[in-house]
Amino acid sequence: MDLSPLRKWEVLGPDAEELLQTTMTRDIRRLSDGQVVYTALCNDTGGMIDDGTVFRLQPTNFRFVGGSEYDGIWLREQAERRGLRVWIKESTDELHNVAVQGPASRDLLKPLIWTAPTQTPFAELGWFRFSVARIGGPQGLPLIVSRTGYTGELGYELFCHPKDAPALWDAVTGAGEVTPLGLEALDMLRIEAGLVFAGAEFDDQVDPFEAGIGFTVPKAKEEDYVGKEALAERREHPQRRLVGLELEGNEPASHGECVHVGRHQVGVITSGTRSPVLKKNVALCRMNVRYAELGTEVEVGKLDGFQKRIPATVVRVPFYDPEKTRPRS
Repeated sequence: MDLSPLRKWEVLGPDAEELLQTTMTRDIRRLSDGQVVYTALCNDTGGMIDDGTVFRLQPTNFRFVGGSEYDGIWLREQAERRGLRVWIKESTDELHNVAVQGPASRDLLKPLIWTAPTQTPFAELGWFRFSVARIGGPQGLPLIVSRTGYTGELGYELFCHPKDAPALWDAVTGAGEVTPLGLEALDMLRIEAGLVFAGAEFDDQVDPFEAGIGFTVPKAKEEDYVGKEALAERREHPQRRLVGLELEGNEPASHGECVHVGRHQVGVITSGTRSPVLKKNVALCRMNVRYAELGTEVEVGKLDGFQKRIPATVVRVPFYDPEKTRPRS
């Protein structure tokens, strides 16, 4: 899949680490060169501005990959407010990336990816690690290959200069049995894997705990960052949680539909799909914590929420591979 439209920002300079440490929920100082971390960006009330990944290329050289063009503006505002010596440059149009996902992705790419002796060999890349590499050999087109993805499967992302993107696409699709992946299929995969999407599972009124990514807010991070105080309060007094629903029948749930127990609304559908793997209709739901326990029976409201109801049960998320053994494999 071509994921080049993802927003990418180069964060460079002596204070680059400090800027990211004070604007991201994850502990950026713990990152080693060649490591990636998934993180949230929050405002001062704890609501999410965006989610994304931080790549540490060198001690003072980072890359942030997110979904919103506002991310870079906000980072610049925070840098200026703190008087930090850091340069934030958008590289979206200078860095294309192709995602190669699936159980056979390692075997498919292994003959293609060449890494120098100073880099981690492709076959030895751990989850959320990356290497500087080339296609085909030491004179091949340059790229960065990371063991990351948005599908809940083993997979990789290949980043290259736009002029090399067609050749990279041809090399990957010519390496074996590969199927191009579209946005609707990707949405289905990420719902099965319980992965969140901006405007669906989160916005600036929803905190990471409510969005289902509370693991991005470590208690052990001692340094202050934007939203830390509000997030500590929200952690201790949760109102809503992201849960999975399994629906009866053949009609899927859609974003924004209400979830009821009797007459009272207790949740809202954030994303829904018909899972071809599980052969069930499943949905992600932001639920009142009183009704978030596994096995709780609820109803998804259609039409006005009262004229038609679909019985549903709270189940574990992710729906597919709950222990995430496949992307770690």
